[in-house]
Amino acid sequence: MSTGSPSIATVPTAKPLEPMPGITADDDRLPQKPMQWLALMVVAAFVGAGAGLVGGVFRLALVWLDDSRTNMVQMVYAHVPHWIGWLIPTALCAAGAYISVWLTQTLSPQTAGSGIPRVEAALRTHLAPVGAVILPVKFIGGVLSIGSGLALGREGPTVQMGGTIGRIVGDWLRRIIPEPWTLIAAGAGAGLAVAFNAPLAAALFVMEELLHRFSARVFSATLIACITGTVVLRAVVSNATDFSVASFGNVPAGVLPNYLLMGIVAGFLGVAFNVTLLAALRLFDCADRWPRGIKGAVVGAAAGLLAWYAPRDVGGGESLAQFALSTHVAIQLMVMLLLIRFALTMTSYGCGAPGGIFAPLLALGALLGNAYASATAYVTHVPTAPAAYAIVAMAACFTSIVRSPLTGVVLLLEMTGGWTLILPMMAASLTAYAVPELLGNPPIYDSLRERDELKEKELRSRKGKS
Repeated sequence: MSTGSPSIATVPTAKPLEPMPGITADDDRLPQKPMQWLALMVVAAFVGAGAGLVGGVFRLALVWLDDSRTNMVQMVYAHVPHWIGWLIPTALCAAGAYISVWLTQTLSPQTAGSGIPRVEAALRTHLAPVGAVILPVKFIGGVLSIGSGLALGREGPTVQMGGTIGRIVGDWLRRIIPEPWTLIAAGAGAGLAVAFNAPLAAALFVMEELLHRFSARVFSATLIACITGTVVLRAVVSNATDFSVASFGNVPAGVLPNYLLMGIVAGFLGVAFNVTLLAALRLFDCADRWPRGIKGAVVGAAAGLLAWYAPRDVGGGESLAQFALSTHVAIQLMVMLLLIRFALTMTSYGCGAPGGIFAPLLALGALLGNAYASATAYVTHVPTAPAAYAIVAMAACFTSIVRSPLTGVVLLLEMTGGWTLILPMMAASLTAYAVPELLGNPPIYDSLRERDELKEKELRSRKGKS
């Protein structure tokens, strides 16, 4: 640590809603006194348990709404004439998305979108952490947006809510834990662990993506929070992996070039995802003068109409990914589903509804892998395992979009239990990482974080002039 840097014990605690000073002065070591280390671990465990409880209830609410939406469509389809029946899911999903975006724009604009870039910016002292209002707004808004069929992920809300819980606990215990960013990072990691039942991947994500460096202090607190959060989640929800897949044998070395090639395809899909998502945000910015919530209503209506014809294809995408992992279907169907989900993901995120991109991009990866397996079987006349290709493609797409390959591989291992696929996942992630890097396409969270910081500066500038 440099001579002029303050020690951890003397770093001032940030005032509420102000950027946190001193994060760059963290010497990354564990507390030297045993009681300080014990206090940090106990508080981090408490933060993780809080994130686990909130995230577990959030997941239960999404499952209930997802089932209710599907049952509603089936009931309407059976009892209402088809020429008018489609209006019911269209109107209900439009209303849910409208309320979600209206709440976000009215009460807490910082809750729009994923929330992960916002947490990342707060940890790097570029933006102030959001106040406690984010908890009800992100919870209700996320449940309504994803429950209304928008293609958004549950991990964005759980990460931001977990980080907020860490911030609140840090403010309460500022004399015991003088560095607030440690608990924010721990809470955010626990939020991701709860979203996917993947504690190790969540701890790695904090280091690989949120901090972009290793800190023994933050990693130990995050790991404890992820463990306790996952324990609470499994008590509330279940102990099963998120995806159910058949066991695989070891992949022959001769097949690895095929996975490397698929990684290149995933890399181009990742570039298209990042470029189109930012373009969608800019496009929806042009409608900022519309009444609050209208952008959400338009996208919600489109999701409701799609739900009338294909209930499985809307929402977060978990059921669609499971379909791609379990079924060998024609490549034409998979490509069509891929294009539909791609468009729905772009518009869902662009309208400003609260929700993440992890789950939607994993669904896109599963569809890509299944289609690639079908194409490979057609060209080589050799049967392929679509589930294996789908899992590997999910990791590769995650890497190309987020640019966190270690997190992507471990995340898919924890979500599927496909440990024998670790080598092809690493190989495909390597080429998937190379494509956007060679094309000069930045990681999506870097772009979204810079966008949030720019909007915050513009807002402060307007307030200063008024």
